[in-house]
Amino acid sequence: MATTNPVREGITRGILFGILVFAPVYLFYYKDQKKALEEARVRLATVERDLRNAQQVARTLDDLRRLTQRLQGILAFYEERLPSEEATAGLLDELQTIVTASGVTLERLEMLQKEALSNYERLPFKLVIAGGYHDIGRAVNNLERGKRFMSVEKISIRGEGARPLTSELEVSTFRFLEAST
Repeated sequence: MATTNPVREGITRGILFGILVFAPVYLFYYKDQKKALEEARVRLATVERDLRNAQQVARTLDDLRRLTQRLQGILAFYEERLPSEEATAGLLDELQTIVTASGVTLERLEMLQKEALSNYERLPFKLVIAGGYHDIGRAVNNLERGKRFMSVEKISIRGEGARPLTSELEVSTFRFLEAST
């Protein structure tokens, strides 16, 4: 019969006992750890998705801020060129300055009846100026290309002999009407 080594047999039994006792504990613990790891992966995927969405929202907000700044610049440009209610009174002086700087004589300047349209108002003026043909042309050009939006809508030119030409103009500018709240 074969003899067994009692020490060796004790070590083998100890190892087997350890495996039998600790393996289920380890597997149970591993199972919990695996479950926790999977939950962490799902949370990470959710956080990454939310982060990508937040980054897209941030890019969209940046784009909207840039667009808003551009639109504010455009609006400021047009607001400067269209008179406000307070600036309407100064338009007569402004027209006189533009016309006389063109080398013509201003003989008459009057504001005509305002015309309210859907969301803006037409402010017409009648001017009678005298000067040379090219000076009158320069005055018309300066009116239409000045700081304010001006439209020369009617023009007539008359001349008699050696006297300067006389021109009658109807010029309009426009003003946005404030929305009533």
